[in-house]
Amino acid sequence: MSIGWKIIRTIILVGCCYTILYPFLLKMIDAFKSFEDYLDPAVRYIPKYFTWNNIKQVLIQLQYGKSFPITFFYSVLIAVIQVFICGLAGYGFGRFKFRGNGLLFGLVIMELLVPPQTIMIPLYIRFRFFYGNLNLINTYAPIIILALTGLGIRNGLYIFMFRQTFKNMPKELEEAAIIDGCNAFQTFYKVMLPNAFSMIVTVFLIGFAWQWTDTTYTQLFQRSTNLLANMTSYVDGGEEAIMVLQYNNTAAVLCVLPVMLVYLIGQRFFIQGVARAGITG
Repeated sequence: MSIGWKIIRTIILVGCCYTILYPFLLKMIDAFKSFEDYLDPAVRYIPKYFTWNNIKQVLIQLQYGKSFPITFFYSVLIAVIQVFICGLAGYGFGRFKFRGNGLLFGLVIMELLVPPQTIMIPLYIRFRFFYGNLNLINTYAPIIILALTGLGIRNGLYIFMFRQTFKNMPKELEEAAIIDGCNAFQTFYKVMLPNAFSMIVTVFLIGFAWQWTDTTYTQLFQRSTNLLANMTSYVDGGEEAIMVLQYNNTAAVLCVLPVMLVYLIGQRFFIQGVARAGITG
């Protein structure tokens, strides 16, 4: 690899990291600024009057002790469901040949092109009058049902990723499982799924992050629940517009930090999974 290409690659990587991380770092700095620092145009990056009051006030307004565990376990549940359902669908598309395989998989890919806003009203009506007069709005059921039916947030992408992974696994794995007496489903969860561990972690991380930060479906179906995506809309800084901005920045930091920690734990498997998803055969 030439030195020139190394320099160009480094510049591109630094530029991408700056574009992604700079706004978040500014919000982190703002979380520790006092009201006087916001009024002082000379204060840009280093607060003169460092304070923890912003975080304390936002933690109270977010009801963090209650909303954090609810959001965490709910996001984990949705991510686990998506891993299993999308893994099963991806296994079917990647390892079985049947009439209409290409057409159905094309529809899965097209699902990624449909903006969620175009189906919000039909979905709302469906869950508002679920099987007659059963109202599922402002419950945790709608997102769970969407995940179970493969219609959750970005499920088409997860199916594609699993399909690419299973498609490139050696056929000898399945043959060995069949010799041992496994049927198709047993082969999937006993042999194929364990060999796709890095992809499982990848899909779990993406699903967890998207569910954690989702405001589209959460605001539509679960506006009265104690999920963090809802609680951030109730953060109030008082009459001062600067304090509203200050508290909103602090709330954004507190909501994003758990996702960053989860990613840091599983980043090695995430990179492996993304790399394998790009392999075509």
